[in-house]
Amino acid sequence: MDNFTRVINELLQVLIELGHALVGVLISIELWVRGQLQQFGLTPNTQTAIMVGVAAVLILATLRLFGGLIRVALVLILILVALHILLPVLPH
Repeated sequence: MDNFTRVINELLQVLIELGHALVGVLISIELWVRGQLQQFGLTPNTQTAIMVGVAAVLILATLRLFGGLIRVALVLILILVALHILLPVLPH
């Protein structure tokens, strides 16, 4: 059971680290776009409206890009949980 818990925790940690990396990239892109918008002399309200659109596009692109990886990790975790539940019941 200790190995099983360790494997699940490591898979969840990988997902968390992937999330942190994606957030870092999104923040970098947002800061760059906001800097570009300030150079064009747009008002803060206009910048915010444009940034909401850019954020939505970036989030959708990120989910599209890494959706398969996240799906595989979640399915793997669910399979390990199912095996953990079924192993004591199955005859050896």
